[in-house]
Amino acid sequence: MNTRFEHLRGLMTAILTPFDLEGNLALEHFPALIEFQRQAGVDGLVVCGTNGEGTALSVAERKQVLETAMAHRGDLKIVAGTGATSVTDAVELTRHAAEVGVDAVLVLPPFFSKKPSALGLADYFHRVLDAADVPALLYNIPQFSEVPISDDLMKLLSAHPNLAGVKDSAGDWTRTEEFIRFYPHLRIFAGSDRLDAACYAAHGAGCISGGANAFPEFLVAVRDASHRSAEEADRAQTRLNALIDIMIHYPFISSSKSVLTQRGLPRLGVRPPITVLESGMESRLFVELREAGFLAAS
Repeated sequence: MNTRFEHLRGLMTAILTPFDLEGNLALEHFPALIEFQRQAGVDGLVVCGTNGEGTALSVAERKQVLETAMAHRGDLKIVAGTGATSVTDAVELTRHAAEVGVDAVLVLPPFFSKKPSALGLADYFHRVLDAADVPALLYNIPQFSEVPISDDLMKLLSAHPNLAGVKDSAGDWTRTEEFIRFYPHLRIFAGSDRLDAACYAAHGAGCISGGANAFPEFLVAVRDASHRSAEEADRAQTRLNALIDIMIHYPFISSSKSVLTQRGLPRLGVRPPITVLESGMESRLFVELREAGFLAAS
């Protein structure tokens, strides 16, 4: 294990970006979102990732969001989402992230061009990895990007001194376990909340979770139980899975922002093409969560 990357571990929330109801940045609400996570006991935050609607932000906005997060981080680790369809944007964002002192960057592949060659992808990633001396996680989320992080690509990149690991959000335990087994010198994070207990048990680095935005305590429970016993971890994971079984029937980013209004946070908007939950759907979500004991009775 590369000791340079040992700090990259535990539970990190892929934090939401606060918008007003017109889709404009509302960064005055970011400190409250960050504090909600800190109080729950997460280890860090990923800024401008999928749940942060990073691909809907301009380069300038992504820098502004990251700088705000850094100003309010306290003792939380910060990972900046810096991937982009344009390699020049990805390089610029990665350099900026290093300059403001992030713990790592998380880099999407260039997701518009489908079925690129491993050599083409390696060229993209090498330029980003070379851009700044900052640990970098590759982001495997082929159900969105349609550009998987393949073993052919990993062979071309795995010796790079700035490659710290992979966030695997494909949701297939076989693939996550392969990353852990094939690349023991790297930090492998589960990006699917159903795989958290398995990832901890297999000595993966941890979890990067979108679900932790609305319900961080259930992700913290899995992390903490995994340090105690397999039986406790299984129970905590089963409870988390019951929550996932409800949330997957609703648009995830919008529903997370809706739930936070019931937990003392401001009402936040989203940016097109995402839409806020219509009132009937939101009410049904709240009823389901209350009946299952995930939200307090109103």
